Amino acid sequence: MRSKEKSASEGSLLAHSILLDTASRISKPLHDSLEAIGPISIPSRSRQSLSYHLSKTIVGQQLSIRAASSIWGRIEKSAQLAGIGIPDYFIERYKNEIRQCGVSMAKLKALMSVCNAESRGELHGPSLARLEPADRSKRLLKIFGVGQWTCDMVSIFYFRSPDVWPVGDAAVQKQFKKLIGCDDPNSVAEKFGPHRTFLALAMYKIANSTPQ
Repeated sequence: MRSKEKSASEGSLLAHSILLDTASRISKPLHDSLEAIGPISIPSRSRQSLSYHLSKTIVGQQLSIRAASSIWGRIEKSAQLAGIGIPDYFIERYKNEIRQCGVSMAKLKALMSVCNAESRGELHGPSLARLEPADRSKRLLKIFGVGQWTCDMVSIFYFRSPDVWPVGDAAVQKQFKKLIGCDDPNSVAEKFGPHRTFLALAMYKIANSTPQ
């Protein structure tokens, strides 16, 4: 095992241990659910650019994973046919083709804003990686169509920040609230810092593994 992979594995084990210890003082259902799913790892970072990842996240806003994947697949195919990469494809010239992929006008405007931000050098991954999630969000929120949920998803799945709690994610909030039996899940989540990303990922996993 490479040293980076070993470090990530050890980090997941440590985070899991801390989550369990904290949960034991809050809610037995939460503790038992976390124990049952085992350690959670933050997914490996995309090899694509930040602007690519941000664009894909915007397309997925308020959509099911299946619908978002289908639309994004059509966008990639359309861009490939035009011989242009992402986000360079998101310009006025190709707006009709992009709309035909199933993209709303609001999301099209957001994608074009990402393209403009990229051209201005505002989406330099290494520079944003050095920022704390809250400061990174302040930068990204200046882009039209980028809300806090999108910022949180980028910080979790692109920058792999360990302490992000997605307040605006309905699936995470619903599952956590169910397990703690409390109407104020965000204040309870603060007790899990600085490992709230692992808690959020655990909520995704638990929700997907629980029969509806």
